[in-house]
Amino acid sequence: MTFSVASLGTGSRGNAFLVEGGRARVLVDAGFSGVQLARRLEALEVEPEAIDLVVVTHEHRDHSAGIGIGARRWGWRLAMNAPTHLACRALLRGGEVCRDLPSTGLEVGDLAIEAAPTHHDAAAPVAITVLHRPTGLRAGIATDLGRPTTPVRHALRGCAFLVLEANHDEGRLRAASYPWRVKQRIGGSRGHLSNRHAADFARELAHPGLGGILLAHLSHECNDPELALERVSIGLEPSRYSGLLETAGQDLPGPRYDVAELVRSRADGAQLSLSI
Repeated sequence: MTFSVASLGTGSRGNAFLVEGGRARVLVDAGFSGVQLARRLEALEVEPEAIDLVVVTHEHRDHSAGIGIGARRWGWRLAMNAPTHLACRALLRGGEVCRDLPSTGLEVGDLAIEAAPTHHDAAAPVAITVLHRPTGLRAGIATDLGRPTTPVRHALRGCAFLVLEANHDEGRLRAASYPWRVKQRIGGSRGHLSNRHAADFARELAHPGLGGILLAHLSHECNDPELALERVSIGLEPSRYSGLLETAGQDLPGPRYDVAELVRSRADGAQLSLSI
């Protein structure tokens, strides 16, 4: 039974991730307009009405812009914690189906969803893990981290697939045209994870059952995919990680990543290297 993760797009202009397990389809964030969400889902051959739940990690518009229109137009059920719900009130009209997002116990078909608090300048931001019960595999989605908190470290440990923020290169951020206060916000402990810190965190989370790492929320001005991949790849070297390492883009949806297949591929590669 397939368990997959796909990016609809990620960056400062919008973020959304599709997690599928069996017949269950969950969006983690919906930070695009309704038109864009429909187009991006169509590119993945998913009808908007087929989404079972939208989990909102925090209220910033690049993560929440489409939640209201999606709920009203396609009947999306929403899940977010109470402070985030309050902070998103301008997007909602009161008739949407919105349930609380507890730290544990939210289930959609074969998928079990958990939330862990992050350190970011929002009301009550969270990272998300999704367990696929038939396979026992978990995927973690953690952007807008600021710095990895103890709950996030615990939540992401043992995941078979990771979507991990690698927002900026520290040198490029210092040289950027942003006002100094914006640079301080981005690079601060309640801002975004740099390539260097993403590399450190990826190395900490690497384990033999980790099949893939997808770097997300890259800054258009202060980063680029090659730089992020190089920095994180070098940081991972001591862990001997040999799984997938790719970046997710802003403008187009990415491929579906079959989590079980990635784990099998890495295991097969390890067995082959031992037999040579």
